[in-house]
Amino acid sequence: MQRIATPFLFAQGVDVMLKKQVDISRTELQLASGNRILRPSDDAAASVQLLDLKESKARLEQFQRNAEAVSARLRQEETALEGIGNLLQRVRELTVQGNNGSLSADDRQAIGAEIRQHLEGFIQLANTRDANGEYIFAGYRTDTPPLTHDGVGGFTYNGDEGQRVVKVGETREIAMGDPGTIFMNLPGVAGTTDIGAVIYRIAANFAAGTPDADGLTDLDTALGRILNTRASVGARMNAIDEQKTANESFALAVEQVRSNLEDLDYAEAVSRFNQQLAALQASQQSFMKIQGLNLFDFLR
Repeated sequence: MQRIATPFLFAQGVDVMLKKQVDISRTELQLASGNRILRPSDDAAASVQLLDLKESKARLEQFQRNAEAVSARLRQEETALEGIGNLLQRVRELTVQGNNGSLSADDRQAIGAEIRQHLEGFIQLANTRDANGEYIFAGYRTDTPPLTHDGVGGFTYNGDEGQRVVKVGETREIAMGDPGTIFMNLPGVAGTTDIGAVIYRIAANFAAGTPDADGLTDLDTALGRILNTRASVGARMNAIDEQKTANESFALAVEQVRSNLEDLDYAEAVSRFNQQLAALQASQQSFMKIQGLNLFDFLR
């Protein structure tokens, strides 16, 4: 006959109760945290997936921040280009007036004075800075005023042709600006010119009391350059909006997968907790009965 020592029975009963208490404590922690997985060992495969999902979520959040930054920069560029376009349109209207053969020299001089004011406005807009104090049309040389005027019709571009490209999605990058070369190297009637030089020349001719025969053609070329650049900016802004929507959809999908892996099923956990509590109480009652038994109980 196999004999089972009383200490062994006691130890076995204690081990059973301790294990059930550990199970209850784990379920309580799950209920308190709302997480099914409390440590990687609870579900190793799911824990690895959660790490990947966390990295994906962080990347998507960074893409959204990048998209917001690029949008803000492009909106500022679009505002500056809109101002330059309006300014050029006004200069064109004045040029049409100034080329009217019925005007006197004094009339043209007055028109020239207004155009000179628009030239100053153009230089100011071409040297627009963003909220960080960086020149938006300077390429990579953002701390350098991109456009300077020597006062006698000579304009110099001091930036470079760089375009900062920012990643706004896993497979999409967007240029967050345009270099000031868009204001330079225009195919003018009399040869290559630039927007500032065209405005200066027209103003100077009118100030001298003479019309500018090539003014309208050169201004139309300048307006075309600005409109094309604005169209490019608008296309990039639309692309950013599309990508932001896609990022939000991806983020929602990532969150749903994460929730399925990590979030606790409260109904199941509460039911399990009640079962574990009942099992613990039953084991405690059994242990108390076993603890009260001894050999004399059998002899009586």
